[in-house]
Amino acid sequence: MKIIIFLCFSYSCLIAQETSNMLAYEQRSFDSDTCCWRKLADNKEYEKGANLIVSYLKNNKTHTNKHSLYWHAGQMFAKAQKDQQAIRYFRKTYNFLYRWFGGEEGKTWYFYAKGTVAFIKRDKEKLLKMIENWDKNFPKDGNYDTLILLYENWDKSYLEITEQ
Repeated sequence: MKIIIFLCFSYSCLIAQETSNMLAYEQRSFDSDTCCWRKLADNKEYEKGANLIVSYLKNNKTHTNKHSLYWHAGQMFAKAQKDQQAIRYFRKTYNFLYRWFGGEEGKTWYFYAKGTVAFIKRDKEKLLKMIENWDKNFPKDGNYDTLILLYENWDKSYLEITEQ
């Protein structure tokens, strides 16, 4: 029994050390396709991936693109069906100033992020409003297509739609 406890303790120490090392990575490494939260996402461990991103944001002050990390944390929480946490992190990526002063890129990001939050909140009318505003004023791109996909697949989860 003591051997099993020792092995479990040793393993948990190794995991803690590995996590601690990841939190010290430069963002380029932490955010790469072969590391960290993306590995967890590839293994369908979305909540763990989101929590790792949140820990990185709190513990690593050298990150260069907080906006991107907030968005990815929101996505991971949404895929894990942790809607309130997803909304919290998605909302950190936009505000009303983007819509007024953001130029085309800022304005389209506002519609995309706000439309995604509307989907998570199950507000179909708001999502449609974001799509219509974009449709009238800006060229369509991949983010626009994602909003359309969310709208057309209303009865599916965020995970089901984004993992198609």
